[in-house]
Amino acid sequence: QVEERSSGSSPLGRLTMEDEGRRKALKLDLGNLTEKNMGQLKKLNTATFPVKYKDQFYLDLVKYFDYCRLGFYADVLVGSMCCRLEDREDGGKALYIMTLSILEPYRKRNLASQLVQWILDRAQSKECQEKDVREIYLHVQTSNKTALQFYRKFGFKVTEKICDYYHNIDPPDCYVLRRPMNGHDLAHEVLDINP
Repeated sequence: QVEERSSGSSPLGRLTMEDEGRRKALKLDLGNLTEKNMGQLKKLNTATFPVKYKDQFYLDLVKYFDYCRLGFYADVLVGSMCCRLEDREDGGKALYIMTLSILEPYRKRNLASQLVQWILDRAQSKECQEKDVREIYLHVQTSNKTALQFYRKFGFKVTEKICDYYHNIDPPDCYVLRRPMNGHDLAHEVLDINP
């Protein structure tokens, strides 16, 4: 839910994801998102995203605290991941990655990888298996080759291109990336996109 779009979309394609191996890897301490630290998340998002999220985005996050994590290094908030649980059209549930952010000075240090691994592990938990979580998906701006390569390392596949998905961001098009979970197959055709 950004000012440019009210559907809860995330400009993930605008993030510069890390290229591991260039700088010394750091270990994140993961913390829960709560109503008390929501202000810190707002500041982090303002510093890392090219769009401003509406207040409703943060109000809605209260429903998804179990699928959000804050990443701290030396007691400083340096990153976050916010996801939501959704019903899938063809049955079961999906986790949608709404946002993944890392402060610029901390990029290329394996921090985004730790947050993605956290949600992969969460999706495979007994609780998520009982909820019938079948996939994780996200949107990535078509121009962000680094993000496409990053998510592919975790088994995500490009399954769709959506034209004019973003507003006031150029290019406005995105790819949908999906990763099947818990023994399920990918229910979508894979597109052959070379970043």
